Amino acid sequence: MSNRDVVFVDGVRTAFGTMGRTLRNFTMEQLGGLAIKGLLAKTKIIEKGGRVDSVFAGSAIGGTSALNPARWVSLAGGLPESTAASYVEMQCGSAIDSINHAAWRIIAGQADIMIAGGMESYSQACVKFSMSTEPFRMIPPFPIAPSLCPTLDPATSNMGLTAEALQKMYDISRQVQDEFGLRSQVLAKKAIDAGYFVDEIIPVMVPQGKKQPPLEFKVDEHPRATSMKALSALPPAFVPGGTVTAGNASGRNDGAAFLLMMTREKAEALGYKPMAKWLSGGDFGVDPKIMGIGPAYAIPQALQRADLKLSRIDVMECNEAFAVQNLAVIKELEKQTGEKVDMDKWNPNGGAIAFGHPNGASGARICLFTMKELIRRGGKYGFFSSCCGGGLGVATVIENLQC
Repeated sequence: MSNRDVVFVDGVRTAFGTMGRTLRNFTMEQLGGLAIKGLLAKTKIIEKGGRVDSVFAGSAIGGTSALNPARWVSLAGGLPESTAASYVEMQCGSAIDSINHAAWRIIAGQADIMIAGGMESYSQACVKFSMSTEPFRMIPPFPIAPSLCPTLDPATSNMGLTAEALQKMYDISRQVQDEFGLRSQVLAKKAIDAGYFVDEIIPVMVPQGKKQPPLEFKVDEHPRATSMKALSALPPAFVPGGTVTAGNASGRNDGAAFLLMMTREKAEALGYKPMAKWLSGGDFGVDPKIMGIGPAYAIPQALQRADLKLSRIDVMECNEAFAVQNLAVIKELEKQTGEKVDMDKWNPNGGAIAFGHPNGASGARICLFTMKELIRRGGKYGFFSSCCGGGLGVATVIENLQC
């Protein structure tokens, strides 16, 4: 095992926008470039004489126009042309996989300084058209249907159906799901009101036309006030008689988030006080029809590699694709580890049900949430994790270096 410690120096993100609202005219590439530019300005890595070896940037939908979105955002963010860049696609786990790959590259001695994270714009999502349709038949082009596994089964491509499958498997009631959804909104509002995210959000200047000054967008747009009465009145979103609704599921959103990672030795040489140390990563495949359960298997794998028990974890972040998905993960995680999950430690500042889910950026957001909450609590260990479309789970375990 390498003796090269990998540390997180800092990170930034845009505020998350709701699909079709404030960030609607920004592509995912533009949002990623703005986030990297903000990260460089915040950390002053270039001014300090540091050389970023490479960027790993992820998304789920793919670039609006960029063929290598990682290279595009690196250049747009102001990194030198000599900085390498690789695009990572692991659906909702893309940023976490980017972070893990950045750590592995540093450990392998193939880099000293990395930037990792991701971005997404649902507002600017594109479809693909085939260029091989036989011509001269009066047949208009049709979008190529996306798929997440070779069976082309709708039950694997519609994330709502995978959530309803978990509901049946783990017998999780609609009321419990709505309670979890309300919890996410309440905790998010409490954290926002406390100013927890002010220093991590880089403002996006949104044009308002020639006669108006730009709007400074710097507050997450998706969180909303609600109640159990309002949540219980919402209709099922995916199947008649189902339990998954718009109120107990994540949103489709726009945003970007990135972390600056390097060796501990390099951080000390450049005068940084790192926030956390990367300890281990895990990833695991499951049946695509129940893709949301993936973290329940990736988390124990990552914990084992870090030689830690679940009971020693002080902050646990699991991306809230759906309330039922998180609740199923908790049940299965307790089964896999033989230990109980302390809900005070689970998504303690709310999750994607409240903040929204720009898929490629969410993993980097919850990395930031985990690090900063560990520092606030004086806790030592944390993990962040996500399920991924197609039947995958991914996780990272970190150690607080400021306790």
